[in-house]
Amino acid sequence: MADNELLRELNNDIWHAFPRVYGDADAFLALYSPDLIRAGGPTSKVQGYAEFAEITRQWFADLADRGSTVDIEFRFTERIADADLASERGVFRMTARRATGDEKVFHGRFHTFSRRIDGRWRIAVDYDSDENGTVTAETFELAIPADDIG
Repeated sequence: MADNELLRELNNDIWHAFPRVYGDADAFLALYSPDLIRAGGPTSKVQGYAEFAEITRQWFADLADRGSTVDIEFRFTERIADADLASERGVFRMTARRATGDEKVFHGRFHTFSRRIDGRWRIAVDYDSDENGTVTAETFELAIPADDIG
């Protein structure tokens, strides 16, 4: 495990901010490095920052137009960090709510590589997958909460 202070910084700069800004495209995209490599996700392809930003802006706009919301939570299976680089793996839970009140929960695994840029952590590489539906609520609960850093 990484130094507790580094994990607190990562939590503050990325993991606590992520759910708060989910749906606000500008604030959300500010969590990422301009040289981002993004892979997996719903598109199952590799993207750079520009393509990821375009798709993200459109998706957030579509959610807002439909009156839908998405909440996201993270837990960790591995966190490795030094002064300016970090690798973090874990499990996420997304809860999608339609304007009608219908709700659906999705789980997946993620692996990010982050770097400190101008004194702030940003995600430089982001990969996620639902692993063909094998990631479950139990998988999520078995992982470690972000704030459980000792």
